[in-house]
Amino acid sequence: MQTDVLIIGGGVAGLTLALKLVKRRVNVTIVEKDPTLGRTYKGELIQPKTISIFKKMGLLETLNQDWRPLQEIRAKEVVDDRILVDATMSYRVLEQGEDYAAMMPHNLLKKRLLDEAQTFPTFTLLRPAVFEKMESAHKAIVRMDKERAVIKSQFVIGAEGVASKLRSYMNVDFKRKFYNHDFLTVSFPSPESLTKGEMIGTPKRFLGLFPLPEGRVRSVYLIKKGEFKEWRKGSIQKFYSHYTSLMPELEGFVHQVPSWREIQLMVPVRLNVRRYVDRNMALLGDAAHSVHPMAGEGMNMAIQDADVLGELIADLFEAGREEKVDELKQYEHVRKKRVRFLTALSHVSALMYGIGGEKWQRARALAILRLVQREVLQGKYMYNVSGLGMWGPSLLDGLQVIGLGKGQLRRQTMKQKTFSRLDDYPWQK
Repeated sequence: MQTDVLIIGGGVAGLTLALKLVKRRVNVTIVEKDPTLGRTYKGELIQPKTISIFKKMGLLETLNQDWRPLQEIRAKEVVDDRILVDATMSYRVLEQGEDYAAMMPHNLLKKRLLDEAQTFPTFTLLRPAVFEKMESAHKAIVRMDKERAVIKSQFVIGAEGVASKLRSYMNVDFKRKFYNHDFLTVSFPSPESLTKGEMIGTPKRFLGLFPLPEGRVRSVYLIKKGEFKEWRKGSIQKFYSHYTSLMPELEGFVHQVPSWREIQLMVPVRLNVRRYVDRNMALLGDAAHSVHPMAGEGMNMAIQDADVLGELIADLFEAGREEKVDELKQYEHVRKKRVRFLTALSHVSALMYGIGGEKWQRARALAILRLVQREVLQGKYMYNVSGLGMWGPSLLDGLQVIGLGKGQLRRQTMKQKTFSRLDDYPWQK
């Protein structure tokens, strides 16, 4: 078999990349081992930068019908029956048109991307098919049923997640960090009163709730490392009581989770590779960087990878420069520094909620309070989370966190730091 671009992994990142390429008449083949759209929970919070990418791809009208816009996230810190802080962070501090995120079931987003890609004659999906190894930089060995095939391609892209075989073939070093906690995640019917994101913290626990379309809610619950194994030995009533003790309104709703089998364990991992590119091969998404899920960035970074890499490869083919594989390094140049910035932001969020004890909770509550009280702090935080640009911390920010100093959010500075088209695709200049 022969193709222009071989993508290993048919998740959201691989499908976004494929769709960008086939829209520019590049032949793409995806190898995906899962015969279904997947059963494992993946990210569902779509940040403003990702929404702008889907808009450029002409998908906004379709996806608008499937997702639920999200503008506000409420953060509460509770000790026994006392509320230390009850504050709301809002995407409305961003520029109009970019001032919202969205929640969408991951499998539905994957289906919409796949449905769109399959309308193009240059798209091929091999599923179920297993990528076994690279015979050379341009030849991949793929197994389908009991047969093996050699697929020749100009470019090979690894989008197969943290256990990437292509990354091993590229001999790419990486750093990996595990955390001292895990998460449980499950979706269930939502009470009507739950209209915004909710983050509820206690000295030992964290519960996040994010409204989905069709009257459902996605939940994530922080537990101690290894705790889930013990919980599963007992009644699921224990799981219900943890939720309702933090939000009584969930009574009768979380109880519609029928058994432990519906609840997925998430093990947060921070992983960063030293390089994304080797000759004609490149990594994107979790194969290149996996982040703690607290800031909701993992899926978004993967889609943003696909946007930059797709634009670059399509430009190379359009200019007849597809043999210039060294130019793939421009993808790494754009994405690596942005990924480092966001993985650090996610790591800080993980530390905020991953460390237990009342003293730490009080410090966290004070930080949240300052974040919503000081316009510049909230504006910079929501701006960075949005992915629209990078606005690093300053000495003035530190003073405002401890209650000193003044400052207003400078809209002009925000505009200057927002990624332009040439920031995203600098080779086009």
